[in-house]
Amino acid sequence: MASLQELTNYEATSPDNVMDVRTEFLEPIHSTGNTMKHTFRIDTMGFLDKNTLLCFKMKNAAANSNLRANTFNGVLGAIKRCRLLFGDFEIQDLDNVGMWATLNHLLKMRPDSRLKKMGHYLSNQLHTQVLEEADTAISAQGGLGLTGQIYPNNDTSGINYGLFDNSSATGGGGVAINSFAISNDLDDNIKVAIPLGMLVPALEDRNIPLFLFTDYKVFFEVEFESQSSLWCNDIAKNAYNANNNLAADNGAVSFHEVELLIDYLIFPSKVQENYRQETQSDGGLTLDFMNVVSVDKTIPVSTANNKQQIEHRINAVDSELHYLQQIKKLPASTNGWERVLLDQRSNGITRQTVQYNINGVNVFPEPLFSPLQHYNQLSYNLGQDLQLDKPFFCKDVNTCSCLLSPPSGQLLGKFNVLALDLQTSHGGGMIRGNGTMIGNYPIRVIYERTPVADVASEGQGTPNACETEVGVMDVNYFVGQTRLVNVISMPNGGMNIAVSNL
Repeated sequence: MASLQELTNYEATSPDNVMDVRTEFLEPIHSTGNTMKHTFRIDTMGFLDKNTLLCFKMKNAAANSNLRANTFNGVLGAIKRCRLLFGDFEIQDLDNVGMWATLNHLLKMRPDSRLKKMGHYLSNQLHTQVLEEADTAISAQGGLGLTGQIYPNNDTSGINYGLFDNSSATGGGGVAINSFAISNDLDDNIKVAIPLGMLVPALEDRNIPLFLFTDYKVFFEVEFESQSSLWCNDIAKNAYNANNNLAADNGAVSFHEVELLIDYLIFPSKVQENYRQETQSDGGLTLDFMNVVSVDKTIPVSTANNKQQIEHRINAVDSELHYLQQIKKLPASTNGWERVLLDQRSNGITRQTVQYNINGVNVFPEPLFSPLQHYNQLSYNLGQDLQLDKPFFCKDVNTCSCLLSPPSGQLLGKFNVLALDLQTSHGGGMIRGNGTMIGNYPIRVIYERTPVADVASEGQGTPNACETEVGVMDVNYFVGQTRLVNVISMPNGGMNIAVSNL
């Protein structure tokens, strides 16, 4: 029961200090002569926030404004590699990071957020259209233009791609940049920005307590893609009858004014002290991160209508595995049908199956052959549906035969990603203990395809219902694993760090 003195005490009680955000621009401490690789040193204060932005400008090496980042994933395609290091300890090193960010972040957003919001950050602006009635203009351009078909929208996308076939040396005269052209005058170009949470998997589910690593130098490295043809369009390369696909020349784009707009989250001292006390406990403080490794493989050339089975082995011994994601690319077509996504694609195959062998046991009773099965596995992995039109992912026989989106529409099967989800639950931010432990067996991916050559559309003539699939395929696996960082306070007041996958 409260005393009279307590009841008549009107002294104000000060609450704990609220969180503060310190924002500042950070210049790189080192940049390569060709402006492709930049290294930043991050101060060890507060928490590193995932909304920290990597900012930069692009410049056209030629005296024109014919260049633009592709409208599919914009400048994400320009990011080749990212590394995060605490002293000599590597927390993250991810190659082909732009494609990983496209799948795991950009394409999980609702289309209105991806295009209207992120378009200002990333310069992506690919709008599609569903024809409500037969379009004679598309039909005249060599497309089918039938009711219900899906094509890029030349009016509202960042680029007007002109013709839908390859019959003209001038692209029909309609090729033009609608927005965000890259000029040779740096002052005329916008500054783009990519959140670090999209580039660094370790920042996906937690903010990093930098104040624990005062004895170490924290570095962030970013490497840009020097092969501009992989991600940047050049509207002057529009001779479609000569197999041009609007791809810029390599080295056509340089990067300038590269900096971090960094957010340090300064929590009340009580919060930071709780972290420090855990480092003094038995075993210290263990932070778990998602570590993604990029593994390159190849599928050799095949013969049309013949089954081809290959097996890829991936070393993940003594680690906790969360997922596998497979990106695969056929050689660029000989008709310019890569001009929308360029190399930012994962080609689908009309007839393909996949089986995974984990710890010596097949995951599925039978190999997955249905596009619905493939899509379900990707949805489980991402935790939601892929926010793309159906023809991007589905390139099965039925989708091709019904001409939902002919290959000339440049969308069919251009982002078919196969994935395996091995997480025990989704949501909640749990990483450690949420995956599958891998023993001494390598991961085996057993993939089978029965490719086709060019297939003409029945009763419709040209264009084709399916493009050739027999070529060599470059395959890139993203392997999601648990990474642990153990921090222990030393008697001299310093911190000892150990990094492991277990």
